[in-house]
Amino acid sequence: MKPITALANEATPSLPQGMEEAFRRIDALELSDRIRQWKEARSRAPFTVSVERERLALASWKETEGEDIEIRRAKLFKKIAEGSPISILPFDLIVGRVSSGLLDAVTQSDVCGDYIPGVWEDKDNLDLTLSVKEGLPREDREVLREAAQYFHPRSAGAHVADTWRGIVGTWPEDCEEARLKDPWLSAGFFPAVVTAPQWGKVMAMGLRDFIKRAKAKIEWFIETEQKEIDRLHFWQASVMTCEAAIAYAHRYAKLAREMAEQEQSAIRKDELLEIARTCEWVPENPARTFQEALQCVHFIYVCKSLEQPTYSPVIGRADQFLWPYFKKDWESGNLTLERAADLLWGVIGYWGSHTFVANADFRENHQVNFMLNILNVGGFDKDGNDASNLLSYLILQLVGLLQLSAPSVGMQWHRGTPRWLMDKAIATNVITKGGFPLFENSEHITAYFVGEGVPIEEARDWYTEGCVTPVVSNRVDHYGAEGVGSFNVACLLDITLHNGIAPVTGKKLGIETGDPRNFQSFEELYDAFKKQHKFFVNRVLWLSAIARKENEKYIRFPFLSTVMADGCMEFGEDVMTPNPTYHTFLITDRALVDTADSLLAIKKLVFDEKKLAMAELLDALDSNFQGKRGEEIRQMCLAVPKFGNGIDEADLMVREVGRFSAEVISSYDNSPYPRFKISREGLSWHYFGGLGVGALPDGRKAKEPLNDGSMSPMRGMDKSGPTAVIRSVLKANFNESSCSCLNQKFSETAVRSPESLAKLTVLTETFLRQGGQHIQYNLVDAAELQDAKLHPDKHQDLLVRVGGFSAYFVQLSPEIQDDVINRSEQAL
Repeated sequence: MKPITALANEATPSLPQGMEEAFRRIDALELSDRIRQWKEARSRAPFTVSVERERLALASWKETEGEDIEIRRAKLFKKIAEGSPISILPFDLIVGRVSSGLLDAVTQSDVCGDYIPGVWEDKDNLDLTLSVKEGLPREDREVLREAAQYFHPRSAGAHVADTWRGIVGTWPEDCEEARLKDPWLSAGFFPAVVTAPQWGKVMAMGLRDFIKRAKAKIEWFIETEQKEIDRLHFWQASVMTCEAAIAYAHRYAKLAREMAEQEQSAIRKDELLEIARTCEWVPENPARTFQEALQCVHFIYVCKSLEQPTYSPVIGRADQFLWPYFKKDWESGNLTLERAADLLWGVIGYWGSHTFVANADFRENHQVNFMLNILNVGGFDKDGNDASNLLSYLILQLVGLLQLSAPSVGMQWHRGTPRWLMDKAIATNVITKGGFPLFENSEHITAYFVGEGVPIEEARDWYTEGCVTPVVSNRVDHYGAEGVGSFNVACLLDITLHNGIAPVTGKKLGIETGDPRNFQSFEELYDAFKKQHKFFVNRVLWLSAIARKENEKYIRFPFLSTVMADGCMEFGEDVMTPNPTYHTFLITDRALVDTADSLLAIKKLVFDEKKLAMAELLDALDSNFQGKRGEEIRQMCLAVPKFGNGIDEADLMVREVGRFSAEVISSYDNSPYPRFKISREGLSWHYFGGLGVGALPDGRKAKEPLNDGSMSPMRGMDKSGPTAVIRSVLKANFNESSCSCLNQKFSETAVRSPESLAKLTVLTETFLRQGGQHIQYNLVDAAELQDAKLHPDKHQDLLVRVGGFSAYFVQLSPEIQDDVINRSEQAL
């Protein structure tokens, strides 16, 4: 790898000629009075649960008993769109919320069944997330209980669980208990629920055009006497849901006009009338202005969230699909940068304040109070040119000013990324402290998708979903669906060391591969691990294929399907009906570094150097390194070379484990659908997954968090500086994955000077130019983190990067707080 002081040969352009003044004006922007009013209201607003969506869903499902499921789901959406409470608050320019309160959450028993933790307990509070409890009136709790009781036996998750139980008994549930795989079926992950709709097409065409297309399909079906009745039902449901979304927007238009009649302020009166005119036009018709474009996108976002509330659609490449509207208004003089910021804040602020009620594993896995979402800046256009623009810069400025934990921001880096965008991205990182934006290598991701058969024009137009997972537009992604999001490779090693038994639960989850005490070589141990890995992966993916067929019998999403992918409209198929031509499949193999470090420790201590007998090591692990001898053995384990220090034997072991794992996943026969792709992302999964893993030979104690991200070294064990870390990452070379998540931590004081900022820019660019896939930063002093843990009231807005997402530090579990604190603090 080149020294970090040497940039690659390609020059990065300076500010575009004639645009210097616009960039300076953006840098000078501050929070407007309107945004400050919203931030103050947000800080005072209570987290609340609105049961109206659940009440409406329950009534609709009882009214439509016996009808086709696609039509029933369309009618359910229509009833919710017609009856959900709405409001326009004093600071709103862009309108639309899932309920009337500023921080309202709505529930979805109609999708997930009996999924709300604590709903059956007789207590005053309901746990919304790990850190938020909110009071719930008894009558509202009774609505949630009735919905849970009614919908659960009818839910897709319950039916899939019963089907699995009839085939392999309680094995899937036992795996979930052991954190060997996730998500649980009750999490409500289904195809496309977190991916981005066709924002550009919806804005350019309007929902009226989608209705026109669906009606043409209905006419064709009747005139040509087609027989596949499910297709007819889909197109009918598409018409019904689009009409409902238009009517939902018109409800806001009517409310805005009513409020304008009562408004005393002439300025606010004009704003309300403009809101009314906007809501009367979009999303029904094509957007004509920047405000209409933003309002159109936001209505689609909210309507999808009303149909399936726990997961919001990803925003994706906002600086690309909004750019034509911004550019037209700005160049014509109809839009100032200050006005654009106020409008853009309206949607970013909502996306960063969207609350939800999660099931148990989602809470541990994500550890966020606000919806996990991400928007991208930069990257390629479809012809391979740099796509960065003034809106990219404005988004970064606004994110730095707002200081929100969400949405996350991902910068799509490539060799032609201009220096002005890199400098702004690094400066935004320093301001926010908690990883805004993260950096992903668009060259690697584009090449990855091309290698998977995606045309290069489509591959360049990728965007990020979840934390750091790249996906391609106009396709239905199954990542997390069918109970398959990720699996715990470290747990598989733990099971191998116990001959098929998961030691944390004591249940047999693997196959018998022999007592490791009797193994005569490292190769024998590694072969046993490989057998466990292959058994588990093939069984899980087989069960997911069964769930894929079962799910579509019990749940549909006609509105999401209409706006998600052209294939749904063309074939007359809901996203729940898999189609090999436009459905994609992803999985994450987690804790590869933990596994590799542990394998190397066994290899060196037991077989190469013979410092320990296998029985002695296993006894120490089973006792969680208790006693004097246990601690001595732990220190021996910690002293074995670790990934992240540029040491070949450690780095190449990670390379080997990653290569093998990917080979097993890719070789699974998923026909007739595309093979499973691999995404190695972050979340706070390392805490969730660690709860299912006993003590490991790398020196980690039982149930402690595993390594964060997917390429981050063991916390505190990367002792040779940041260049050694990135050398290790490049050597491990996870090119079989579309992404790999690397966290790095520097103190805030280390990046205060212009020279240190320049070094951080050079470090980031050099890593990516050498083939690094992803990097993100925590730029916060250890003393501040320690004080925030002791005095949370003083640090309510402190942001940290956890795995692949950021969160308010004080809202994290103590274990994750300690995990962030104990990560190595690098120096430049």
